[in-house]
Amino acid sequence: MPVPQEARHTVTARRTSAWRRALLVLAVGQVVSSIAGQAAGMELTTPDRAGEPPVVPVGWAFSIWGLIELLSLAYAVWALPDGRPDRRLRNELAVPLTVVFAGFSCWLAAAEVEPVWTTVAVFAVMVAGLLKALQIALRNRDAIARWPRAGRWLAWWTIGIYSGWSTMAIWINLTTAMAGSGAPVGGARGIGAQLAVLAGATMTAVAVIRWSNGLLPYTLAACWALATAGLGAADAGEALLAAAAAAGLCTAAATTVHARRREDSDRT
Repeated sequence: MPVPQEARHTVTARRTSAWRRALLVLAVGQVVSSIAGQAAGMELTTPDRAGEPPVVPVGWAFSIWGLIELLSLAYAVWALPDGRPDRRLRNELAVPLTVVFAGFSCWLAAAEVEPVWTTVAVFAVMVAGLLKALQIALRNRDAIARWPRAGRWLAWWTIGIYSGWSTMAIWINLTTAMAGSGAPVGGARGIGAQLAVLAGATMTAVAVIRWSNGLLPYTLAACWALATAGLGAADAGEALLAAAAAAGLCTAAATTVHARRREDSDRT
């Protein structure tokens, strides 16, 4: 006996809204796992750990995770009700963001179980999910522009801040994994490897800024990462690394100004 069309639509709606419900649960999970990790003194939540490479940002820089967690939770709450605009688009965004939010808690756990390379692998999956979410948002920029102010603000700032910090942090995570594997953090080899990491982070920032037409939340988070990495290097007495981070910061900022001017001229 064929299933009535109305029943099929109901089943489909439940399946798609399940992604948004999962997104909210995992957004809460990010907050809970972070608080639990700090309370337990987990390795990855401990700032200024001994033996870290000089380019690791100063300890207070990681407070940005609190902002990311709150933005993620606020967006998940806003996107949940069926009555919000563009349910299809909100469902589409929820799929990669669910992967990202789940990855965050896995990343914290991996830092305790096997912190050397597992954290890099988990972070890579998170970054892939964030870039997919950013791709969806950019493709539907005009639709998001018609959302209520709270919705469009939360969407862009959640995806932008999360992506900006994470695409930089994965490079820093790479340096800590290398150090954990026994690679030197000082000397010509250690400094050269960290210069290469900063160059890779800068090129990543420039590529995403150009792709997103100078998305401001992305730039702010990426520049925060580069600036605090430079401060970390300066605190460690590595002037060359600090200068390289400052150059990356200036390059990202200049690319944003150029991209936004280009977008404005295209609109006119």
